[in-house]
Parts: sequence; C-alpha cells; structure tokens
Amino acid sequence: MSAPRMSELISPEAPTLDNAAATLRALLVCEEADDGLTARLSSAGFEVVAAAAGEAAALAAEVSPAVVLLAFGRREDEGRLIALARRLRSSAETFGLPVVFLYRTDERTLRSAARHLGVDDYFSLEAPQEELRARLSSLLWRVEAGRRSAPAAADQRSEIDNFIFLLDAVADDARREGARGSVALVEAAVTGADPDGRRASRALASAHAFLKLNLRRVDAAAFYGPATLLVYLHGQGPSRARETLSRLAEEFTREQRGGGLLVGVSSFPDDGAEVEALVERAEVELARARDGLAPAVGRTAATASTSPAVLSPVSRPAPAQSEAQRPRAGSLRLMLIVSDAARMAQINLLMRSAGYEVRAAFDGHHALNLLRIDRPDLLLVDYELHGMDGVEMLRRLGKQTGAGRAPRALVLLPGGREDLRREAVEAGARAVVGLPLDPVELLDKLRAVGGAV
Repeated sequence: MSAPRMSELISPEAPTLDNAAATLRALLVCEEADDGLTARLSSAGFEVVAAAAGEAAALAAEVSPAVVLLAFGRREDEGRLIALARRLRSSAETFGLPVVFLYRTDERTLRSAARHLGVDDYFSLEAPQEELRARLSSLLWRVEAGRRSAPAAADQRSEIDNFIFLLDAVADDARREGARGSVALVEAAVTGADPDGRRASRALASAHAFLKLNLRRVDAAAFYGPATLLVYLHGQGPSRARETLSRLAEEFTREQRGGGLLVGVSSFPDDGAEVEALVERAEVELARARDGLAPAVGRTAATASTSPAVLSPVSRPAPAQSEAQRPRAGSLRLMLIVSDAARMAQINLLMRSAGYEVRAAFDGHHALNLLRIDRPDLLLVDYELHGMDGVEMLRRLGKQTGAGRAPRALVLLPGGREDLRREAVEAGARAVVGLPLDPVELLDKLRAVGGAV
C-alpha cells in the first residue's frame, strides 16, 4: 500500500511534525525489544519515553504525552497492553490521550479489542517510515470533540465496552467445539453496618481490580450492575473454576478485612452454550449464596447437599449488599438508552431520584448487546441515537427477542413528529414523549407503562 501524501492529510496552514514549535512527546509501551521503533519515532520528530505496561499509566499522567503507542508482539503480553488501554480510557487524567495499537500480526481478536476500546489508530509495527509519520501527524490533528469533552460519559461508555468485550469472548469460546469455560457473577459482601453502601461499593471496585490482576486476562471481569461483577474463567470447567474462585476469594478476604465475595458459577458446555442461559444459571447460584442456602462459590442443585462450604468467612449469613445498594421494594429496573451526554445525565438523575434502578446504554448497538443477557422491566429510548435511531433499535430488538418478549418501551421523540410516533408504536413502543422534555409527563407515562415504582 502506498503511503498517503502529507498534503492530503494536513491543511497547508496547520503545523506539522517538522515545524511544531515544541517537540512532541510519545509514550511507547513495549514489553520486548522495539525493533528500531524508538529511532523511527525520533526521526518523525517525537521525543520518545519508553515504558513497560505496568508503569505506563502512571507515567502517562505524569509526562502528558501527545500520543501513546502500544506495541503488540508476543501473545502473552497482549492482555497487559489491552488492560493498559482500558485503564488509560477510564482514568480522568488520561482518557483524552490518543492511543494507537501497533500490531506485529493483524488478528481478529486484537482488532475487536481496538474497536471496543475506541483506539485512535491501528496499524502495523512494520509500516513504512513515511506512513508512520503521516498517520501520527493526521492523528494529532483529528478532532474527537465528543469523547474529549465528556469525561463522565467516556467513563460510563468504557464500562459498557468492557462488559460487551467480555460477552463476546464468552460467546466466541462457547461456540467452539470442545471448548470449556465458566461464567461467574460476583458480589462484594461486607460485615457490620454500611448505611450508605460506600464500603460495599469500594469492596466491589477492589474486587474488580483484584480479579483482573489475578486471572491475568483482559476479558476476565467487568461490571455487571451497580453491585455485581461478571467474571469469565477461560478454559476452566465447573470444578476448576470453583477451586480458582475459592482460592482468590480467600485471598481477597484476607486482604479486604471485614468483607469477602459471594459467587455464583455456571459453565459451558455443562450448562449450555448460550451466554444468556449461562448468566441466568449464575444468577440462580448467586441468589443461593446470597441467601445462605449454598456456599459462596455456586454449585449445581444436584451437589448442593453434599459439597462442603469452601469460603466460610464469606458464606456465613451476612449482608451481600447494603440496604442502600439494594433496589427499593417494588422498584423497577430501567435501561436508559440515550446518546446525548447532557440528556443522559439529566434523565439518569431524574430516574434515580424517582426510585428506578437504572442501567445506561449510549447507543442502540450497546443496548442490543446488553439486552441479550439483561432483562430490565422498562426501556426508555431516545430516538436520536448514534449509529441507528431508537425506532430501528426497537425493530431489531423485536427480532432479537421474539414477538412479544421485548421489555416495555417508551420512546423520546422530536416534538410534533406524528410520523415517527406511528413508527415507534409499530416497532413496539408502549408510549412516546415529545421533546423538549417535560419531567412530569415523562414520569407519568413511565408509571402508566410500567406501573408505579
């Protein structure tokens, strides 16, 4: 492939790497010899700061590079580099840094990770010097105002991306003949009073970092809900998965002091190969652990009466969640599907203050993926979504779930659009609310569609 001409990529008035007033700094993260990449970047006008994956996040916040380049070589280093990219995206100090994946071998899983993480460019480590220079020059002038200007939305989107990436990994493995794996739902339990839920929230965040570190896979753990993690144990059948989680939970309990983990496990092919069914089974096992009817690491009903309790510090009767974390009695679970960050923040606050348990999705594709395993009571869908509009999302959801099985939905529409109202109702919406938004009207229609909170 011939390299693009610089004049095709950069306006004549814009500064280039050659005439920049100050030297640009590049953070190069490479777990092995860089094969001359440092020299090539220096020739392109960069001051290069090299780092291993373990120190790069802190260094990125400290040195404020113009771009972060992650050089993928050995397969065993892949998880650490992808985990670093996620950390950069989720940190308030580094979420806006341009991130580039440089691959030695172009693989589908790496491309998928790059897409889900929203990296800024993806190209070969062996790209010609001219192409390397042109790509980086173009990148530094590319405007990504939406992501750069909304750190809160970027953090929420990162959590959803991590969750979907994990689901994709489970689904891909479960489809392969002879493959094994286990899915677990994990809650952080704390002992003693926790009136505002802060201790349990901190314990869950600690458990997330602990499990990702010790399972050593980028698709090891993701946030499943406000008080639950979804964990994937690649290649581990039910017995081995429970042993692994027992050991890790005991270690976490020793470190955490005053808390521990409650776990429900399902496995493929033992419990089927569909992600939705696997998560449902894990939910059943987690409920048993939570209610003290089974040890903290879940078991099948057939073995529940004979398997020993392996996590006695956690499986003793204790609150799995604080009262502040539990949905209020009779509350409804609502998925909020809105792309506009300001509107998302406004409606999310309104829904939570009204007593709904809210999960957010930022576009139709995210929502459809989440709805493969999640079953909220209600959907609140904005018509103006990225990628596909809200009516099209409802049409696809109807095909995905089957006739009459989709959650009840209310759609936000531009005011005065009778044509869109008809389309929304035909696609499955139970009600519509016009914009600009009237909070009283919205809450009244939600109650009419789904019942009072």
